[in-house]
This record gives sequence, C-alpha cells and structure tokens, in this order.
Amino acid sequence: MWFRGRTVLSLMVLTAVAAGMITYAALRYPGFMRLEQPSNEPAAALPEYGINEQELFKFNKAYELIRNRFLLPADRERLLDGAIQGMVEALNDPYSEYLPKNEAESDSDELQGAFTGIGAYLSVTEGKIVVESIFKGSPAERAGLLPKDVLLSVNGESLQGLSLSEAVAKIRGPKGTKAKLSVKRDALADPIDLELVRDRIDMITVYSEFPDEGIGYLAIRKFGADTASKVAEEIAGLEKGGLQALIIDLRDNPGGMVQSAEMVASQFIPVGKPIVQYGYKDGTSQTIVAEEGTSQPKPYPIIVLVNQETASAAEMLAGALKVSADASLIGERTYGKGLVQIPFDKELEDGSLIKLTVSKWMLPDGTWINETGIVPDAEVRQPDYFGATQLSRDTALRFDQAGQPVANLQVILEGVGFPADRRDGYFSQATKDALEAFQRQEDLQVTGVVDAATAQRLEEVLYDRLQQKEYDAQRTAALAKARDLIDAES
Repeated sequence: MWFRGRTVLSLMVLTAVAAGMITYAALRYPGFMRLEQPSNEPAAALPEYGINEQELFKFNKAYELIRNRFLLPADRERLLDGAIQGMVEALNDPYSEYLPKNEAESDSDELQGAFTGIGAYLSVTEGKIVVESIFKGSPAERAGLLPKDVLLSVNGESLQGLSLSEAVAKIRGPKGTKAKLSVKRDALADPIDLELVRDRIDMITVYSEFPDEGIGYLAIRKFGADTASKVAEEIAGLEKGGLQALIIDLRDNPGGMVQSAEMVASQFIPVGKPIVQYGYKDGTSQTIVAEEGTSQPKPYPIIVLVNQETASAAEMLAGALKVSADASLIGERTYGKGLVQIPFDKELEDGSLIKLTVSKWMLPDGTWINETGIVPDAEVRQPDYFGATQLSRDTALRFDQAGQPVANLQVILEGVGFPADRRDGYFSQATKDALEAFQRQEDLQVTGVVDAATAQRLEEVLYDRLQQKEYDAQRTAALAKARDLIDAES
C-alpha cells in the first residue's frame, strides 16, 4: 500500500516537474498557459514556479521526522511516490493521476497487443478499483461484469487501497485459472460474487462488417495511437463493398486519445467544418476544423450508436459527427466527460508519469457536455437482461425465497425466453413454473430449484442470446434507421 498522506512531502516534487509539464502542454495546446519570465523575488516569497526556501525547509523537516522517528522502516522511493500522489489527489480532480514507473508501463502495455486476464479496462478512483469498460466476448462480459462496478476482492484477497498495477497483478493470471471477484454495484445494496475463468484477451479496438445489404457497421472500442489508420482501412473496405449507409458503434467506449478522435472525425467531416472546441486555463480557446487532404464529404448517411458508457473522446467523435456531419445518434445519453488530460511521461525522467486535466472540450457549436452528456436523437434502451449478473453456485434459489438474487433470476428467465409473472425478487409459483419449463427444455433435472447445474445453463443460454445481434435493441434500431435513410435517397 502506498504512503498516501497529503503532507508537504509533495512540495519537493513541484520543482522537478512543473516547468516540463507546462512547456509540454503549451506546445501541444496553444493558449494552455502564458509563460512569463520569473522575476527576482526574495527567497522567502512565493515564486511563480518551484518552491521557496521556507517550503523546502518544511519538506525536509517532515521527511527527517519520518526517517528518524517513525516506528517502522520507510522506503524512500515509496515516500516520494506518495508525496506526488498526495499532491495530485489534492487537486480533487478524478481524472488527474500519478502513475509510478511500473504502473505507467502497465498502462502503456494495455494499449497494444494481447494479454491473459478477465477482459476489462480498470482504473483507480478514490482508492477503489473501478471497471471502465468490458471487452466483447471476454470472461468479464460472460460473467456479467459491468462498467462502473467496483472490484472489492479477488480470490478472497482485498483490492482496497492497492495501486492499479498491484490490483491488475492479482486479477490477471494463467489462462484457464479462476478469478472469484467480489463486486459492489451502485444499484445493489450488497456486493455480488462473480466467478470468471481467465482467458487470452485480444485487444481488437476497431472492426467492421456488413450486417445488411448496403449497410456497413464499424465498431470503435477505444481511441489509441493507431485507431485513425485502422478506421481508414475498415472504411475503405466497406466503401469498396458498396456502402450506402454507415453505423458507427461507440457504445462502452471509454475514450482515449483526443487527437485520435479528431483524426477519425476528420475522415467524415467536410473540409473547414469544426470538429471540436478547446478551452484553456488562461481563458483562450481553439477550434479544430477538418483540414484539406484529411477529410471529404461522405455520400452516405451516418448513424452513431451511443450509451451511458460512451465517454470522453468517444463523446467528442459522436458530437462532432452529429453537429458537423449530420449524423443521427441512437441509444442512451452519454457519460458526460468534457475534460482533457495529458500524460506527462518524460518530465519525471524515471519512467513514471503524471496525467493532468489541462483543458475542457466542447462540441462544434460550443456546447460543454461535462456531467450532462449528449442526448441521442432517438433514445433506445437495451432489455434489462443485458445487465443481469452471475447466479450463485453456493446457495440454491427456490420457491418462496425473496431478495435481489431472485430478482436477478427473474431477469435472466426473461432473457432466455421463459419470463415469470413478476420481477420484484419474490420466488413465486409462476417463477418456479417458468424455471421448470426451462429445465425441461434443456434436459436438466426438473426440480424448480436453481442449483449449480441450472445456474450454469441459464447463464450459457443467456450469453448465447446476447451474442445474437437480433436481441440488440439499439443495433436493431440503427439498422432500421439506416434502411429508412437508404430508401429515402433512392
């Protein structure tokens, strides 16, 4: 566990990193901050950058007290990491963070290649391990893990207070091994237990297909350094196949590099039209427009799929396409993150990095969507069984019981085609009848009780159904919209 006290230990770090961070941000984002020549102030006065003698004295005294008087051994490097961590946490910004070298390397590794694990992007928020997004077809998706879930423990080992790299090290493991997660979900009073079997996770972030004649489907799961080039390749293939309408799926996309989102947007927005506006610390602003040679008007309509987990750079792309390319948005109100972070990965010179919020971004029409999100043109919600969770293998569910596990069972029964008479968490006779009908269909022992075998089969059938695209209400709505637009133009 890190030494996380918000002490004046953090002051020493400012001298080493402030100049480099500000210079980097000023170069990347004009107007981020006006740099002025420091004046010759007395040592005791507060300087524009760095720390003064009195502050440095206070820091050294605090460090000496810890080194000389603290009962247990204190690692110097961990104290320094804790000082920087405390300084960043004192900003009270959930998106700014400090990553020591090992975590910075792990953060970089997850942007490329493949790994063996559960298939979820994780982050640390207020000391909690939080799920950002889920990989399609991953163990996490099959078990019912959802974005915003808080991971409490894995295989009985607590994750509370761990750094991201420490938590990931416990969650990952060899293919075929089990990860038993205790999960806190906002909608539920009590934690739930999920059992996942680790598998190889291929990090495919962009893919496309033709779900219907003339209708192309492009999914973007995260914005990395090569996303724009991958999108260009997929679009070229779709256009060669006779593309007449395009569906871009940004659901569950947590964002990523804003420059990548800009580059993707420029492939669809006409030259000269705005993509995004940025606002900076000093009050200045900047509008990014589609430039000559990077964009062209598309001869086909665009439909964009969004949901509550469409965030940050993904919202930027959705908003840019809506405002400047006349795209139609279908799904749910987006997450609402209108802030931009920059990773400063060179300034500390030891492989660690600091991510800081340096600007806000707005839609091309100037709308700031932070904490409000983007409202789709057509709101379509998925059936509740898309949010069902794993059934317990330890405790059987039976007639006359009540509680959240029974409510979850009733949602699953609806999802597998055997709806009960109610969904309030009471195991009624009609719920038992529906369960017995399912057991008969699946050649299980007809008991009306959810034992381990029945639980396993319920989850398998539900997962198979969720992979069948006709059960995806939002995708179905997008396809219908695309057909209408094609018919209107023909």
